[in-house]
Amino acid sequence: MLNLSLDDICKTLLSGATLLDVRSTAEFDNGALPNAKNIPLTSLPTLAHDHIEKDEPVLVYCRAGGRAVMAEKILASLGFTSIGGIHHYQHCC
Repeated sequence: MLNLSLDDICKTLLSGATLLDVRSTAEFDNGALPNAKNIPLTSLPTLAHDHIEKDEPVLVYCRAGGRAVMAEKILASLGFTSIGGIHHYQHCC
């Protein structure tokens, strides 16, 4: 798991990383970061390989950070290697 600064996050997103929102569908529908993919945390183990490129960077976020941390662990256990979390997503670029 990566420990990224705000500048690193912006650069990673600009380079084409997948921005993954692990909140519920209802939360996602009420507002999300631009270009984010929504896979709720509960569905992540079964849907990750179908919706995320394993060899590409993935930045994960949720509302407060707890689900993002759990999602990072799930993705790592599934073999994803370039994973980072955005813990205050409303301040991201």
